[in-house]
Order: sequence, then structure tokens, then C-alpha cells
Amino acid sequence: MLIEDIENKDRFLFIFEWLMAIMSRYLCPMPFGLVHIDHGDKNELGNAYGAKEAAEQLVTMTSHLKKTFRNTDLVARIGSDFWIIVPYTPATEKVQDKVRNIIQDSEHGGLKAVVQNASIFSFPSDDKELNQKLRELSGTEFLAHLKKHRDTLSSQMLALD
Repeated sequence: MLIEDIENKDRFLFIFEWLMAIMSRYLCPMPFGLVHIDHGDKNELGNAYGAKEAAEQLVTMTSHLKKTFRNTDLVARIGSDFWIIVPYTPATEKVQDKVRNIIQDSEHGGLKAVVQNASIFSFPSDDKELNQKLRELSGTEFLAHLKKHRDTLSSQMLALD
């Protein structure tokens, strides 16, 4: 399962960077939502559950998210962060409700987390500075930028309890 997570991450970054290139090159309105789920710090998860249990939890959550989202949505885990590309669906209440329900269902299924927050980003963005970053940064750097500035850049924030 860990190998599958690595392959999913690589495929996710390849497709995300392709979307970034298309959006910056053509400035086309190709709407999609990008969901970020902060599943807690790896060290916090390791301390709370032990390294092996924490790794199993992250792999299980990846599998759960992939099964729950549509086949056209792309789910990847990067560290203890989950990223989901939701193409052709602007970040709406529907996406927000879906993320909340998925996390609540996963907790009933025995999955655990130290902290869970979700941010939903909408693309294309009206933010000129963000569009500039889209052209300048790699996919990994752009995701790190979104994570760092999620309070100001996301269209919706969810505290998942």
C-alpha cells in the first residue's frame, strides 16, 4: 500500500503541474476545486499511535478517500496531508459537505487523527498574486504555499472534529 501511495503522489503531482501549466499558459477558465485535508503532523500522529499504527492510519485514510470520491477526482497523500483535485466542480457547499461526511464516516470506521482541518480552494482564482505563484512554482512548492496561506487563500475552511 505504501508503494501505491508513492505512485498516487507522483501521478497527482504530474497531473496537478499539467493543470497549472494549462491555466497559466492559456488563462483558460477550467474550473476545479482543490481540497486539502490536514490530518495532523506526522510526529503528533506517531507519538499518539506509534509509528506503525500512524502509517497504517494514513494509508487507510488514502484508500478511504479514493473510494469515497468520484473516479474523476484525484486523491493523493503527501506526508500527512491529503490533496484532492475535484475537476469541473467549483468549491461549493456540496464539496464542503462531502468532505465533512467522509471524515465523520472514517472516524466511525476506526480511522483516527490528531488534528483534521480541511481547506477548499477554487480555481481559476481572481487573486493575481496567486496566479503569479501558479506560473513560478513547482506543484510541490505551490501546494506548500497554499497550505501555509490557507487561512487567506482558501474559499472555505472546515474544522473537522
